[in-house]
Parts: sequence; C-alpha cells; structure tokens
Amino acid sequence: MSNYVFKVADFSGISVALAVTVWEEKILSPTPIGHPEVAPYLEEIRLAIIEPDFVFQSARRPDSRLFYRFSVGRERYHRLHVVVAVKYVDEPEGLHGYVSTAYLTSKIYSRGMIVWKKPGAIAH
Repeated sequence: MSNYVFKVADFSGISVALAVTVWEEKILSPTPIGHPEVAPYLEEIRLAIIEPDFVFQSARRPDSRLFYRFSVGRERYHRLHVVVAVKYVDEPEGLHGYVSTAYLTSKIYSRGMIVWKKPGAIAH
C-alpha cells in the first residue's frame, strides 16, 4: 500500500505529494483542526496543484504556497474555492512539496505575493 493518496507535479514541475496520514488524520479529522467537508473534493485538490487558477506565496511561511481552484464547490458549498497549502522541502534529491492542508473558502488570500496566475483568471 502506498503512503500517498497521490503524487503529482505542480504547475512548475515540482513533485507534490498528499500523504495518507495527512489526508486521514489531519484534513479529514473533525473540526476545529480538520476540514472533513473536502472529502468529496479530492480530484479538485489534485487539480488545484496541477492546474491552479492562482498560487500565492504564504505570508506566514516562506516555505509554503497556497493553491487556488475557483468555484469548485457543489450543493451546500456552491461557488466556494478549494485552497491547498503546500509546504516545500529541500531534500537531497531536490525540492519536493507536501500538502499540509486543504479547505473550502469564499475568500481570496490577499497578503501573499502572487506566484502564478492562470492566463485569464480573475479573482472572484
């Protein structure tokens, strides 16, 4: 069995992984620390890393970025955005990213610098 829910290359080609333990024990854990509402959004989380609408540098953590995929919410979460926080670690074999959390929001992060923007993407 793999230790990862998925491993993908981010928009810039850096390998990013979502560990099973992070998915099950952190992200899907009950609130206040977890975000179990994202359970049906695993594909949107993966796509946020591969094909984001916006990527912001975290103002709190210089080693982390926030990946946005706009208006992916359904039903109760209609029009909400998925946000994936990825921490980058310089390892002997190169730079690797690890998903630290994912959540749904109606807000766009505005404190960090824009690292990447999908051509034509407009912040909602």
